Order: sequence, then structure tokens, then C-alpha cells
Amino acid sequence: MKLKRILETSSAWKRFDALQKLRGDGMDIESGMKSLANRLALTYKDMEQEAEPEGGPIADKYAREIDKMEKKYKLYKKQLKSVMAKIDRLEQF
Repeated sequence: MKLKRILETSSAWKRFDALQKLRGDGMDIESGMKSLANRLALTYKDMEQEAEPEGGPIADKYAREIDKMEKKYKLYKKQLKSVMAKIDRLEQF
């Protein structure tokens, strides 16, 4: 009987540790998303000030930068969704 309680307690602590690690990972991802969103907003502002309205090399440079940042943001979003799904599964038990 004691061994069963010890195993159950050990399992609960392992699950708790995994849950805390996932929450930390989620917070890191959210922080990265926020930072990237701020950089993206600044890049859009800079592009409005510096790029040629009719297009050109400067506009193309900004378009490439914005495209990279948007792709990275989508990757963050996908990672966050995955982490949140894992958290939901762990919290159900």
C-alpha cells in the first residue's frame, strides 16, 4: 500500500514538473512573439518613411525583412499552439 502511494505521488510530481516546464516554454514563446510583433511594427513604420511608394530596392529590402518576420511569427504561433495542447492534456489528469 505504501509503495503504491509513493509511486502515485512520484507520478504526480513528475506530471507537475512537466506542466511547469511547458508553462515556462509557453511564456518564452509568448515573449518572443511579443518582441517580434514590436519589431515588425517598427519595420512597417520605417518602411513607410524610407521606402519608395512606387517600389524599388529599398521597398524590396523591407518586404523581405517583413516576410521573414511574419514567417517566424507563424512558427512561434504554431509552437505555442502545440505547447498549449500539451498543457491541456496534462491538466486533464
